[in-house]
Amino acid sequence: MAFFVFAFTNSWEQRKLEDVANRYDNLRIPVAASERISGETPYYGANGIQDYVQGYTHDGEFVLVAEDGANDLKNYPVQYVSGKIWVNNHAHVLQGKNSNDNKFLKYNISQTNIEPFLVGGGRAKLNAEVMMKIEVSSPKNTSEQQKIGTFFSNLDNLITLHQRNNSKTFLTEILQC
Repeated sequence: MAFFVFAFTNSWEQRKLEDVANRYDNLRIPVAASERISGETPYYGANGIQDYVQGYTHDGEFVLVAEDGANDLKNYPVQYVSGKIWVNNHAHVLQGKNSNDNKFLKYNISQTNIEPFLVGGGRAKLNAEVMMKIEVSSPKNTSEQQKIGTFFSNLDNLITLHQRNNSKTFLTEILQC
């Protein structure tokens, strides 16, 4: 495996999420499963794709952060998405401001301990206003953000590819027994 060293020239800074991202929760539309019209658009909830539907609520690059119903509080659901998507009311929708890189934003938020910011009893909830006050570290230079975001995105894709290959190999071995 090759290791890459980034030569960062600019300092990093702590900034509130509201300073680096816009929130587009106002465009979310929940649709009951019985009322969804089957289609090709991914329908996202707190933990990822729930269904595929016709139409869309958002079009572009976004970062989705679980609002409530997260299935794992230690590895809080945060995902980078692009293209036409439909988002229900269980995921916050963010987009980097002023050329802030969305892939970097995804990895930055996913490395943040979200648990202290959750409210509620049985079903933990991440309120939008509280989320936007969370501080994250990022390089001032957005091209450095892009390099980091792309690196981790490529690494995730490589891991996923190897997991699929390992699963296929495992299933093949079981079927041959």
